[in-house]
Amino acid sequence: MDKQRRKSVATGLMGWVTVLWLSLMSVPASALITGQLEKGTPRDAAWELVEKLGYQSASCDLVFLGDEDARLAYAEFFRADCGQAQLFLKFDNKPAAQAFLPMMRLLENEPALSAAIVQPIAEFSVTREGERHYCSAYPWVAGDTLEALLDKVREPEQEAEYLAGIYYKIGQLLGEMHGASLVNADKPLAELKSYLVQKDLHRANLKITPDNSIVILDIDSFTGRQKPVSVQKVFVKDFIALVFFGGPAFFFMDEPPSLSWLTVLPPVAEAMMTAYCETLMGKDQAAACVSEMVEKIVTKLWWWRQFMKEYFKNGEEERKLEKDKQNRVDGGTTSTAVKKEEEIPTIVTKEELERRLEMVFGPLR
Repeated sequence: MDKQRRKSVATGLMGWVTVLWLSLMSVPASALITGQLEKGTPRDAAWELVEKLGYQSASCDLVFLGDEDARLAYAEFFRADCGQAQLFLKFDNKPAAQAFLPMMRLLENEPALSAAIVQPIAEFSVTREGERHYCSAYPWVAGDTLEALLDKVREPEQEAEYLAGIYYKIGQLLGEMHGASLVNADKPLAELKSYLVQKDLHRANLKITPDNSIVILDIDSFTGRQKPVSVQKVFVKDFIALVFFGGPAFFFMDEPPSLSWLTVLPPVAEAMMTAYCETLMGKDQAAACVSEMVEKIVTKLWWWRQFMKEYFKNGEEERKLEKDKQNRVDGGTTSTAVKKEEEIPTIVTKEELERRLEMVFGPLR
């Protein structure tokens, strides 16, 4: 990882100035450019939208993001490079940007949050094969997703301070976001609900910008104003998804990469939970908030261990049945056409999980 990126990440959300997307936004935050596209193919429709936004196609490049990152090949995502301006274009079968308009209005009085949640510029409908789809445009956010950033880490113990700083900002952002629209701020933590909640937060839809700011990329999963959500439940889910799942830090695996990441998890967990609780509840109630969150998270992690143990066990049994079936077809010999079986991951024992949980959460209880 670039050592220059180790500069302090303790600055608050208000320090991040959104020059990039503000330079692209020519309409008020609560407005959205809409219309109809005539072109049928995704690439042609994307070009048409770029032109409708006032850019000359001759001075732009259109990049299919699946060509740059195979993990994005499943969807129709494009980046339009038009000189100093860049746009992110995506296709969907529902008008997600228009559904986000109430949230945009809510964020008008929250400049720090507006900067930390990518907001749509335009959304045009397009008919393809008799069905209506939508092409939306957003300002392009430079930097790595959290997933890509963690994939670049080769020596976790050397990056503990940097990563703790990143997760501190994530916790701070979530605390700001949930706290901005509480419906019952005078209630205990377990009863707090908020309208401003992203219900599908994961490592691929958080970006770390070059100045170490955090930006949420996906607006499709924000809750509406009619359905507040328990902030405790959603933070527990977000914490587990962002800290324990995916990448090399797979907490339940009895593998060397998991062991090397264990030294990083305690400062990361403390940073994210402390920042969240201090931001949402205030410093005087932060310790009690952290302790309560820890108990919920630990209970959920035990549940996940059992679920994964059953999942891999069932998968192993299914592969054995398939292999036996193939052997019968081949007259007792294994067909060379049968792919080599993947090794079944080893889930940690109860004793080892208890040790890891104590290592990560013991000081926070």
